[in-house]
Amino acid sequence: MKRGGWLGRGLIVLALAAAIALGVLVQPLDEPSPSPTPTRAPTRPPPPTPTRTATPTLTPSPTPTPAPTLTPTPACTQTSGRIERRTYFSPTAGDEQAYRVYLPPCYDALDRRYPVLYLLHGWPYDDAHWKSLGAGEAADAGIAASALPPFIIVLPAGPERLYVNTSGGERSFEGQVVNDLIPYVDRTYRTQAKREGRAIGGISRGGVWALEIAFMHPALFAAVGAHSPALSVNLAPPPYDPFYLMVEPGVAALRIYLDAGDADWSRKSTQALHEALERQGIAHEFVVHPGRHENELWADNVAEYLAFYAAGWME
Repeated sequence: MKRGGWLGRGLIVLALAAAIALGVLVQPLDEPSPSPTPTRAPTRPPPPTPTRTATPTLTPSPTPTPAPTLTPTPACTQTSGRIERRTYFSPTAGDEQAYRVYLPPCYDALDRRYPVLYLLHGWPYDDAHWKSLGAGEAADAGIAASALPPFIIVLPAGPERLYVNTSGGERSFEGQVVNDLIPYVDRTYRTQAKREGRAIGGISRGGVWALEIAFMHPALFAAVGAHSPALSVNLAPPPYDPFYLMVEPGVAALRIYLDAGDADWSRKSTQALHEALERQGIAHEFVVHPGRHENELWADNVAEYLAFYAAGWME
């Protein structure tokens, strides 16, 4: 074979081989199918955080404060009152005047007000007269037995120039009692400062004073007592004489007690006043006790006297 022919065939073969190779090279390579993006399961929204219903704040009910345990005030067990001697200034007398006061059992322990009994002494005695007759003991016994209510007793003294030598009026023992003593007592003690809570009585000369003062001032007293009043000795002028004063307005509203002994020199004049009150239609008590015009008579009947005065104060 000729060299030229082999060469030509060789070139042809090479050309074919190159063409084939080129075809292979230019043929687009199949791209691998992209791996499918994995489908993500749909993201479930997180479950809603449950809204917590706020538990209402309960206002605690206030713990009830227990009622304080009251310690009961122990009942007063006193069975006896006491009698004190004191003085007060009397503008009418112009100086300090003595008096005694009976304060009933438990006066200091109980916050209450008490009626007051003014008891006037006989002459020539003083503010100790009624005490010596047993007025304090009789009051204690009556209160303890519930026969008497607790009450105050005032036993005043009076200077002779007023107690013996005057019969009534502003500058007399009447003025001393009405204008000085009673206001002082009402300021100083827990009294029932009214007519219904006040009584007055007296022995002999004091009995005349009690009648004169009560008949002149019936708006101040609910009761008056005269024990063996010396009406035949202590003769008062008409403006102050109980026989004249009984017709004054208000006297008939008083509770009145008169007594004397059957052998008492004051019995006759006391009975005369009793009869005059009857004629006037004024209610009163008149009692004749056995005895003379002496301390024994009044001491024997002091419990009866107190019962009369306190009758209007029993609850």
